[in-house]
Amino acid sequence: DLGLRVRRSNYRGRFYIDVDGKPANNLPQDEIGATLVLSSPNPTEDYISTEQVARNLAPGEHTASVKAQRGTEQWALNGFSVGYRPPSHSYYLGLGVLVSTAVVALIMFYCSGRNANWGEFSQRLSTRFNRFSEGGQLFLTALSAALVAVAGWLTWGEQAVGIYRRLGDGGQLALTAAAASILTALAILFVLIFLRPAWGLAIVAATIPFHVKPKALLGYRFSPVEIFLLVTVLAYVLRTILIRNGNRQVIKEGWSLSHLNLVQADWAVLILTTVATLSLLFTERLDVATNEWRVVILEPALFYFLLRVIPLKEKELWVIFDAFVLGGLLVAFIGLWQYVTGQNLITSEGGLMRLRSIYGSPNNVALYLGRIIPILGAMALMGQGRRKTIYGLALIPIGLATLLTFSKGAFFLGLPASLLVVIILWRRSLGGRVWPWVFGAVLAGSIALFITFQIPQLAGRLDFRGETGTFRINLWRSSINMFLDHPIFGVGLDNFLYQYRGRYIFDAAWQEPNLNHPHNILLDFATRLGILGLIAGVFLFWTLFQLTRKLPSQVASEWRPIAIGLMGSFIYMIAHGLVDHSFFLIDLAYAFYLFLGITVWLRKKSAF
Repeated sequence: DLGLRVRRSNYRGRFYIDVDGKPANNLPQDEIGATLVLSSPNPTEDYISTEQVARNLAPGEHTASVKAQRGTEQWALNGFSVGYRPPSHSYYLGLGVLVSTAVVALIMFYCSGRNANWGEFSQRLSTRFNRFSEGGQLFLTALSAALVAVAGWLTWGEQAVGIYRRLGDGGQLALTAAAASILTALAILFVLIFLRPAWGLAIVAATIPFHVKPKALLGYRFSPVEIFLLVTVLAYVLRTILIRNGNRQVIKEGWSLSHLNLVQADWAVLILTTVATLSLLFTERLDVATNEWRVVILEPALFYFLLRVIPLKEKELWVIFDAFVLGGLLVAFIGLWQYVTGQNLITSEGGLMRLRSIYGSPNNVALYLGRIIPILGAMALMGQGRRKTIYGLALIPIGLATLLTFSKGAFFLGLPASLLVVIILWRRSLGGRVWPWVFGAVLAGSIALFITFQIPQLAGRLDFRGETGTFRINLWRSSINMFLDHPIFGVGLDNFLYQYRGRYIFDAAWQEPNLNHPHNILLDFATRLGILGLIAGVFLFWTLFQLTRKLPSQVASEWRPIAIGLMGSFIYMIAHGLVDHSFFLIDLAYAFYLFLGITVWLRKKSAF
């Protein structure tokens, strides 16, 4: 094996390395050769590390060639490291014998344990414990707890002091009147959600996009949607426990897995969550991975779980959907106000001003609002009663805000594909001809596109031949290399940025070193979670597609526009996801599981 001891920091530089005239076999390759990027994964870090550049070379002499590119005056190369690994067949043979012995021992332990009279042992232990009075039992329990606490303090004493100091503002905040009012409001909210869990789901649906405004609490940061979700989960769990404690028969039957009636969608969510959890064992930067696991994987899955287990009434589901639209409407109004007043805008090619509302990027606004537009469009075409008017009016600000993001993924892929699907399904549901409407929609889109490209600022922004298109192609090539080097579990959740910047970035893409995802739905799953995650992600999306594809013909007329809108939203996810995010953002994960939960609910309702 051959390694180079290099200095990695926030500078632009790389080595091109050949061994015996061939590219080093443990490095990614670009158009020039095997490359070792010298930029540190984190721009704030400056350190020296030994990087393995070649491995499993044949025993004997080898010639390495190291060519530097940029990185002047950086003292980039600090030394070399050469290692030899002797044949390891005997090691693995011994390891196999050891594992086999352990397995046999476990089997023997299990067989012996089954023959033991554990019931008599536990009965004797319980009898002896019951000989003590209640005071004696309490004393023994308290003494055991005290011993655990003292042992813990002696072991982690310094850490305990640090934890106490870590409370900082949070501990002091608890003494203020503002904190008291917040805690009181949370307590009242808890009681209200306890009495009606569906309202907790509605609050979560309304606050999905406001994850971008987290608040510090006890050294951690929690967003409003996260706090409301946890309150809802706790309220539902307490409500379930109290109800079941009032009925012994329910206790016996309620916790049986056979009564959960899992469907394919449930298994899809469970499989992805399991794969993402297992990937934590293999990720390099566990801190960022565990944070994304919590807010993107676990908590949205809990939201889906609540949608499945809470017995929602039809009116309650409408309220949840209304709350979801309301959240998007607030994002649109905030963005439009900022656009009118010239605040919080992004200036792109040719001085074009792009709306970004509460988000950090205009593309994120388009990703979220674009999922709502097909639903609003379907309701405007086919809705009934007041919601037809309200959803139709909501389409105006949400559609305008999405257009003002000037997102290429929304303009060229997401919106045309999703709205075209809505139009086709709408005409089919009425039994009318489809092709005139499709032709008209395509013609109108073509005219709008032609007019758009006559405006220099818009043409410069929306031209795929510009720098953005070149960057995406190089990004996808780097992502493929990343996946091939980490094929099973990927690089880990939220680890793409550090691997890309510090190892896989092509020299031609040096202007954008801080990309945190591959801008493609398939590569996103593959690089984060490997082939297992890619299979789990495809299975999850395929499950939603199967459900939404058949839904318009199965539901009642009142829900048909929602069913058609959900199909359009799914198409938007896929189309826009070809060049941008698709799932691994907090709001996108919540929205996906909201659509999946509602689709399963509608499917079950139509079965009765």
